[in-house]
Amino acid sequence: MCSTPKTNLAAATPKVPFRSFMASMTLAQRQQFAEVANLADERRKIREDRLKGQSNSKNAASTSNTTRNQNMPFIKKLLQFCKQHIVI
Repeated sequence: MCSTPKTNLAAATPKVPFRSFMASMTLAQRQQFAEVANLADERRKIREDRLKGQSNSKNAASTSNTTRNQNMPFIKKLLQFCKQHIVI
């Protein structure tokens, strides 16, 4: 029989159980951590958009228009659309 040798030992389990750093935090500490992480993510996205804008300013302008349109109430979007596409 020419098969690969098999060990008789089971896979070794770690002697120290793994605990995430979040497990030792209180609920308030986890919420604060999440808020800080979310703010950092938003700043990272803004920075990436700004860096893209330096290489392609036209793309940045359309991105800022899209962001502005997402924050606009529906009725204002509808009126803006009508002004652009319907000749009165």
